[in-house]
Amino acid sequence: MEGVFLLKNIDSFEIFLYVFPIIEIILLTFFFKPYLQYKKFKLAVSDATLPILLLGIHFLSVRLLTYSLLPHFLLAAFFVGLLLTLYFDFSKRNLTTAKLFSIFLKAAFVLGFLTYYGIVVARIFQILHG
Repeated sequence: MEGVFLLKNIDSFEIFLYVFPIIEIILLTFFFKPYLQYKKFKLAVSDATLPILLLGIHFLSVRLLTYSLLPHFLLAAFFVGLLLTLYFDFSKRNLTTAKLFSIFLKAAFVLGFLTYYGIVVARIFQILHG
């Protein structure tokens, strides 16, 4: 009976938020990868998934904490971008701006993915333990 009570606290939108980034990554990788490139402009799967992760961080953190963690995430991502820029500047590597931006987007995706599913785990823990 307790399991039925716990399921009443979760709505279908929240379950959709839990699984949608994984479904999006799978669909983009297997079916829509050719559509991620346009002449000279080419996107990776992580680049296309990052906006969904940002929206999910906002929505789930509001449900978890009643305020958004999105500004904190963006500050952390921009700090990582600053550190990457300083690292490549001081290492004297000849790196183009496009390559540095690509590395930044990949780092932001990893940070976003970990943050997103950290919030998901915390939200599930909150639901299960009241």
